[in-house]
Amino acid sequence: MKKFHFTLSRMLDYQNQILEGEKNALAIVQHKRNVIEEHIDNLSRSFQDISAQMAHEQQKGIAAFRLIAFDAQRNNIREQLKQLRFDLKRAEAAVQKQMDVVVEASKEVTKLEKLHDRQLEDYRKAAAKAEEELIEEFVSSKRVRESLSECI
Repeated sequence: MKKFHFTLSRMLDYQNQILEGEKNALAIVQHKRNVIEEHIDNLSRSFQDISAQMAHEQQKGIAAFRLIAFDAQRNNIREQLKQLRFDLKRAEAAVQKQMDVVVEASKEVTKLEKLHDRQLEDYRKAAAKAEEELIEEFVSSKRVRESLSECI
C-alpha cells in the first residue's frame, strides 16, 4: 500500500504559518501593553516620592516657589498618568482583539489537524484491511497448493 499523504497538508502548513504570525503579533501588542503598565507603575512611584518629599519639606517649612514646583511636578505626572491609562485601555483592547484572531487561527489549525487524524486513522484501517486480505489470499493459495499436491 502506498505511503500516507494528507491531502490538505499544504493548507495545514499555511494555517500554521498564519497562526505563528498572529501569535507573534499578539506578543508584540502584549509587550507594548506591558511597557505602558511599567511606565504607569514608575510614574506612580515618582508621584508618591514627590508627594512624600513635599510633605517632608512642608513640615520643615518650605518656600512658596518650591511648593509650586512640587505641585507642578505632580500635575505633570497626573497628566502623564491620565494619558497612559488611556493608552493602556487601547493597548488592552488591541491585545484582546489580537487574542481573538489567534483563537480563530488556532481553531482553523485544530480543524485541519483533526481532519489529518481522521484521514490517518482511515488510512491505517485500510492498510490493516489490505494486509488482512493479503494474508487471507496467501493462506487460501497455500491451501489450494496443498490440496493440489495431495491430488497429484
